Amino acid sequence: MLYLITHAYFMSYHAATTPVLRKYWTSMKPGALRWIGGVFLVLALAYFTAFMEAFTIQSVPYYHIEDRFTFYTIGSTFYMLYFVISFPMFARVEETGDKWSLARTAIDSLGSAMIVFCLCDFWRLIVGGLGSIDSSKMPFVY
Repeated sequence: MLYLITHAYFMSYHAATTPVLRKYWTSMKPGALRWIGGVFLVLALAYFTAFMEAFTIQSVPYYHIEDRFTFYTIGSTFYMLYFVISFPMFARVEETGDKWSLARTAIDSLGSAMIVFCLCDFWRLIVGGLGSIDSSKMPFVY
């Protein structure tokens, strides 16, 4: 049932963060300080969004959370990897007033998805899993 409203959730997250990012980007002069501040702003917005989604689903009866601390901290950090890429990419769409073609939108979307995929795989290789799942029984997990 929750799957059907996923698109609405993600559109809400991105619609809420885009004005914040655009306000920040337009209020500061270009330079290193704006770039570094923008990175920290995106990280903060991404973690806040990921944490709040994790926090709000705690009462959904379909989920069983064994370790809430790990779920809220490490799980939210992993989940924020999606938003770290998607928030700035979403905010760029038609930023300058130029209409984007379907091809440009698809290429940017697929590129974003590939970056997120790589970040998630780097997480898997560097941090590893979160539980005691026997990875030898899972396909494509080494």
